[in-house]
Amino acid sequence: MKIYIPDNNIQERKYIIDLLITEFLKIPVTYEIKSIDSYILTTEYGELHINDDFWKNYKVDSSYLNIENLPHTPIWLYVDGIEKNIPFLYGDNDLKFQENYIYCGADIFASAFFMLSRWEEILLPKDQFGRCDENEMFVVKHGLEKRPLVNEYVELLRFLLEKIGVDIPVQKQHFSPFITHDIDHLFRYASFKNFMSNIAGDILHRKSFRAISLTLKNYLKFRLGQIKDPFDTFDLIMDISEEFNFKNAFYFKASIYGEYDATYDIFDPRVKKIISHIQNRGHEVGFHPSKNTFHNETQFKLEAQRLSSLGVNIKGGRQHFLLYDLPETIRVWNNNGMEYDAGLGFASHAGFRCGTCYEYPFFDVYQRKKLSIKIRPLILMEGALFQFDNIRTIDSIEQEIKELIDIVVQYKGLFVFLWHNDQFNRFEALKRAPLYRKIVEYFYLIKKEYE
Repeated sequence: MKIYIPDNNIQERKYIIDLLITEFLKIPVTYEIKSIDSYILTTEYGELHINDDFWKNYKVDSSYLNIENLPHTPIWLYVDGIEKNIPFLYGDNDLKFQENYIYCGADIFASAFFMLSRWEEILLPKDQFGRCDENEMFVVKHGLEKRPLVNEYVELLRFLLEKIGVDIPVQKQHFSPFITHDIDHLFRYASFKNFMSNIAGDILHRKSFRAISLTLKNYLKFRLGQIKDPFDTFDLIMDISEEFNFKNAFYFKASIYGEYDATYDIFDPRVKKIISHIQNRGHEVGFHPSKNTFHNETQFKLEAQRLSSLGVNIKGGRQHFLLYDLPETIRVWNNNGMEYDAGLGFASHAGFRCGTCYEYPFFDVYQRKKLSIKIRPLILMEGALFQFDNIRTIDSIEQEIKELIDIVVQYKGLFVFLWHNDQFNRFEALKRAPLYRKIVEYFYLIKKEYE
């Protein structure tokens, strides 16, 4: 298939077309650059014209990166034939079918690029921690965060291209869960001081005699060697996953005591033993850069080197506290040889921050190039839903998670799931903990049904 593309912002246009059509739909294309006001996709059977509503206004490359150019409201395009109303960010809702010719007024490519490159995050306000304020993100403001918009755009492209005679290969990918764990806190009883801190938390924050009693009882059992540290849930997690034929990823902080944000020492012999045990069972050990690495590539490199020195072949991970300043943070990951990042998700919502459940290569809008690192978008962090469990039932939370899983299944995508190792035996987590196994089992049943 040949595609004629307008003659500005070429790198951005080629990136998104290559991604949606060549990588996701597996259709080889050739390009020709022309002074035109739409994308023209041609075959021997017909043509598809897609409105160039966005980049045509910015003849100087990268000049679109201005807060005034952020979308304001969704543009809804109803597509008769797939019976779906799809929200776009740029373009109009005109869709015409004629013999051997289709015109689509929605600017599919600029809308998808907006979601995947995350260029809005450069311009939006930051929260108190220096992250982009997710409540200001377009999809959150308009209640679209639970729709994988880019996946919907890909399916629209599939439908339109088939209408002009394109033979689209059968997709071979399957739904795949990717179960991950950020190791923020490794020991509840690392020392007597740590134990007393937990007692203080039971009194001042949890304000529960039952919590105090449970902490005292478990600490005594731990000191007598009857139980492991309550945060050492690694065998429990791996046992559940292996029962259902999954392998998980465990992301470790590589701080040392005395550094900002250090909650355990990566060189502690107990930590080394846990890491070796995880590796021996065939699960992945990955990287969880501390808060100290935010805007600090030197610290990032230092922590990565520490983890590597323990015999860990780091493939990927995610930033602690989801501290991302885009595109800088992903550029740091890329420059340090990481294969993937699994942290571009929401801290306070569940859904699709990047608009997709597919792994994809990131585009650096400042350097104007595709990076080698792949983004595995985080779909759900357990804490994003459990922060509301005082006003919601566990059953309703379970249902919401399963509905998200079903959406990812529909697109044969990757469900990146985060559950912290310390969210099993904390007092406030006890009623939630059984849900973890239910979700992993649901992953298994879904995969078994569709494979």
